Amino acid sequence: MNRLFTLLTILLVLFLSACSNESQAGEENKKINDNQKIVTEEENIEKEKLLAIEQIIIPTNLEEWKNSEPGLFSLDYSFEHETSSWPKDARELTLDEQEELKNTTDMIKDEETFFKMLLYYFGSTVYSDLLDKQMNYVAVLNEPYLPEPTKETISGGSNEEVTPKSMLLLDASSSMLLSVDGKQKMGIAKTAMKRFAKTIGASSEVSLFVYGHAGTQEDKDKELSCTKVDEIYPMQSYSTDKFDPVVDDVAAKGWTPLAAAIKTANEASKNYEGALTVYIVSDGAETCDGDPIKEAEEFAKGNENRQVNIIGFNVDQKGQDQLKAVAEAGKGEYISAENSDELNISIEEKWVIPSVLDVSYIQLNAPNGFAISNAQYDISKISLSLSFAISNERNRLSQMVTWMETEEIISAQQAEALQTKVQERKDTLSKWNDDLSESKKQTVENEYNRIHQKIKAWTDEVNKLRSEQS
Repeated sequence: MNRLFTLLTILLVLFLSACSNESQAGEENKKINDNQKIVTEEENIEKEKLLAIEQIIIPTNLEEWKNSEPGLFSLDYSFEHETSSWPKDARELTLDEQEELKNTTDMIKDEETFFKMLLYYFGSTVYSDLLDKQMNYVAVLNEPYLPEPTKETISGGSNEEVTPKSMLLLDASSSMLLSVDGKQKMGIAKTAMKRFAKTIGASSEVSLFVYGHAGTQEDKDKELSCTKVDEIYPMQSYSTDKFDPVVDDVAAKGWTPLAAAIKTANEASKNYEGALTVYIVSDGAETCDGDPIKEAEEFAKGNENRQVNIIGFNVDQKGQDQLKAVAEAGKGEYISAENSDELNISIEEKWVIPSVLDVSYIQLNAPNGFAISNAQYDISKISLSLSFAISNERNRLSQMVTWMETEEIISAQQAEALQTKVQERKDTLSKWNDDLSESKKQTVENEYNRIHQKIKAWTDEVNKLRSEQS
């Protein structure tokens, strides 16, 4: 019995010992597998890092330079640091950074990849933004609006020129008693009409018709108001002394016989030869049951030298729709003026040869030397920031090469080769920066010259047309 007990005890001890050994072996195997897994992961990370370094592009043009990625160990450098006019030293690397740099270096065999590694870790952080600003910089040079100079004379069927004629139609209906910008519409319209007549009268005979000036806006006066259209300045050469007083005497009173006004002008011009243009200043649509669209069409029918131009002064949508249709039917143009300033300048800008004052104003508003200086200053400012960034990057790369040589991470021969590449990069980027700056400045100068040449050609054309009329 004792022997049996002893035997069982021995077997139990052996079993437990075997289990213990098996457990220990399993733990050891697990530790080995875990360590192998960690090593494998680290190797994969290092391989991915090496691949990223090998994919770094050493720029061969501006676009590649602009797309350069910032260095991994440079990300904490501020814009002010990178573009400082005083040379900036590279910050001291942390122990982890030093270790990473050493491990990465161990995987690199050729100088080209060594140099890419420098850019991968220590490249500048500001190139992309600065180059984007410089490459896309556009100087804002004021280019004045140049109204198309048009000659108001045409051939009258022979070699002789016929003086063009202009019929001005002024709306004096009761709605012109309303105010715009604190001033009565009628007063604004009179001022604009007198100015326009003086300008266009330099190259055209002028007549002035007025409508809506009779009766009142009451129903009882509708027939009188709708049938009364008067030519208060008969067709003749313009004279300020004769024209202005008749305009001043006009009073706004009644309805709006726009159709009757166009029809009256048409009947009065049956025997006119040469170019004839009707200019209408109105603040609203027909209110006398006439058909101004039909009358405008009749006026221009069969004669390409006749047209009806209309300027709608502070007109509502309904009135604007009709006035546009009238101008279209009369083979003319419609211009909208919402306030006194727009009314005073819109007709002249669109329909007459610019005056001497207009030409002088445009020339004075052309870009001047200050505009070029300001634009070139902006370009130089960006270029200077780039220049400082290039120098600071060069210093940082050079210092890192020296540190790696001191730490015996690289050999003296490798260090010398890398220093040469660092300097070559600095020289190349500096040249690209200078060339880009000069190119942008030349673009500004070309744009300045283009605008002034355009203004000169326009001025010469205006002066030519004016001399032909004198």
